[in-house]
Amino acid sequence: MGKSVAELEEIVKSFKALGMTMSSAVGGGHVGGAMSGAEWMIAGWFDKMNIDPESDSRDRYFVGQGHITPGIYSLLVHKGYYKWQDTVGYRRYGSPFQGHPDRTKLYGWEMSSGSLGQALGVAVGSALAAKLQGKNHWIVTQNSDGELQEGSMWEAIMFAGAHGLDNLVTFIDFNRIQNYSRIEDCNELEPLADKFRAFNWEVIELADGNDMQSVCDAYDKAMVPGKGKPTVVIGTTKIGKGVSFMHDVVAYHSKAPGRDQLAGAFEELGVEFPHEEFCKLADEYQEKVTGELNDADPKFSKAYGWNAGDDMKVEQVWTGIGITEGFRECLDADKNVIVCTDDSHKLIGMNDDDKAKYKASNQFVDVGCAEQNMAMISAGLAKEGFIPLTQGYTGFAVGRGYDHIRTSIAFSDFNAKYFPTEALLGGDGGMHECMEGITLGYYMPNMRIQWPCDNNEAKRATKAAISEVKGPIITLQERAPKPVVTKADTPYQYGVANVINFTGRQANFVDAFDTALSTEWKSRSADLAIVACGSMVSEAMRASVILKEEKGLDVTVVNMHTVKPLDAAGLIKAVDGVKGVIAISQDHNEALGNIVAGTILEAGPGPKMKRMGVQDQFGQTAKPYELVQHYGITAEHIAESAIELLGA
Repeated sequence: MGKSVAELEEIVKSFKALGMTMSSAVGGGHVGGAMSGAEWMIAGWFDKMNIDPESDSRDRYFVGQGHITPGIYSLLVHKGYYKWQDTVGYRRYGSPFQGHPDRTKLYGWEMSSGSLGQALGVAVGSALAAKLQGKNHWIVTQNSDGELQEGSMWEAIMFAGAHGLDNLVTFIDFNRIQNYSRIEDCNELEPLADKFRAFNWEVIELADGNDMQSVCDAYDKAMVPGKGKPTVVIGTTKIGKGVSFMHDVVAYHSKAPGRDQLAGAFEELGVEFPHEEFCKLADEYQEKVTGELNDADPKFSKAYGWNAGDDMKVEQVWTGIGITEGFRECLDADKNVIVCTDDSHKLIGMNDDDKAKYKASNQFVDVGCAEQNMAMISAGLAKEGFIPLTQGYTGFAVGRGYDHIRTSIAFSDFNAKYFPTEALLGGDGGMHECMEGITLGYYMPNMRIQWPCDNNEAKRATKAAISEVKGPIITLQERAPKPVVTKADTPYQYGVANVINFTGRQANFVDAFDTALSTEWKSRSADLAIVACGSMVSEAMRASVILKEEKGLDVTVVNMHTVKPLDAAGLIKAVDGVKGVIAISQDHNEALGNIVAGTILEAGPGPKMKRMGVQDQFGQTAKPYELVQHYGITAEHIAESAIELLGA
């Protein structure tokens, strides 16, 4: 407490240097927003608030845009809770410094956050609790302008004003930039101050929310007890403040500066930091965890990893590329097809040229950070004859919008198409890694669900979803390059499973297998059936190679790309006569597993079975395939489980 403005400004410089280095070392992380709100954060924690994790009378501090972890972790370091060396594992496997803050792994942090629009509501509850308990500490939040597009924000704002929570102070980091767009491209928020006043909030407006003196003055005006209403400080700020190449640039909402840019940036900030040493330690950390994960994989007589040998070569391509290609073809062919996105068109590979092109043809609308509204607008578009295409992370697009999808889309069987990003994504961690997509879709009446295995199948599944299926459908995809295990002439039909058998090594992995529609497949004896969807199909195929070459076991792989409606007849045909069945998806192990098990059991006494997936846990930060290793769902783990299941 009692820091001068000059002292606070020096902390801001050091704070930004560490945050930028963290982000640069790993090549990811939302450092731009951490820099735009730095003055509010530093003034609060080092001068205006009582921050003491050991004291129940401490002031509480909440951050809504939990993605600004380069700033959050830099703050904890500068507060003395950690050394900067502790953070070299930022956004890497095994580190507590995840892509979004996990309060169960961090000392001195109040809340896990990252799903926009929730922290303010929690802060309102905390402020209400203080009132009910007769306590006098302050509740202070930092929120993004993009969050104000979420309806939950305005529910919290309305409640706080109606209940006179004058122990609550909220700062809006008004930099007018969100993930892929500027605010005005989605939803204009002005006149923002008038809106807060209408909800019984006292408003302080800062023309320069990056000016430390103005921020300190705002704290002093806001933290006056007995006003009878909460206070909002609306600060006009700039993404990447203090570094010219980042300043007010949309890309730096989520883009990391290059390692070679750090020295110049620090010179511009007027600060020194041992960034080269940090990057060296970060690389050593990565080398160590990579070795540990590889050592923990089940071992066989030789290496079977992707592209490990001279043959069985495979290309790895992001499935979103196939989805985007399908989008473009359908958008060009039918003017009633329209993108309705929540600031996430790039999650399936659409670029800014696509956005401009389809806006010009009235086939692109961006609702911003508002997944519930996206569902309802899509319902209205579908009702009037359009075919809306939505994107987003599954936890937000489907999870947050679940009741709206259920009521406004599925109940009426409206022709809306969802293409959410699912499963073990990597950098952003558990906040963005929804592993409930199959479950959320499968048990919703009228909803269809599919999960293509690679980019080729994704394109065909996308076109089928848009042009063949009449009614709502969810097409899941994983945000990372995945092995390409199908070709242009590989059989595909929506609703019909593919049955795949290993025939012997070839130069290219895809040529080593016969693939047939279940309706055309000629039954053959096998020891094991592996039923999979998404990228687990390629792992199942690789497992079939391991099991054949190591144990002489014949395996039938079932690519259940259409999960609902399930190809029950094809499934029963494929598992007939096998000794065991493994069902696997990059979801919770009960997701596809329970569906497959129930279908087999309903047909009569069946073979022994094992369900594989993530075991009742949230995800975490790491590289995507590191998480596949960590959760035990690689081909090697499948093969090991099969050997145990069959007693081979």
